[in-house]
Amino acid sequence: MTITDTIDAPQAGTKEAGLVSALTSKGRTIAQLTDLLGWQPHTVRAAFTRLRKRGYIIERVPPTSRSPAKFKLRSTRAAEPKQ
Repeated sequence: MTITDTIDAPQAGTKEAGLVSALTSKGRTIAQLTDLLGWQPHTVRAAFTRLRKRGYIIERVPPTSRSPAKFKLRSTRAAEPKQ
């Protein structure tokens, strides 16, 4: 089962779909995502929030001495929020 099988996936061909695609690999930094999508850093972070509300789990991979923090999608769906 893939991520898009269990989560409300963005419409194909949109920048949000491009963000999901970029985050499903080994992860990307905010700077890499801004270059890829042509967005400002605060717009990338806002898109993370929208994806989280749809059920995606975005993991932050801590920075190392050679690389800044990266972000990637986990392959499982977040638990449904309690009402």
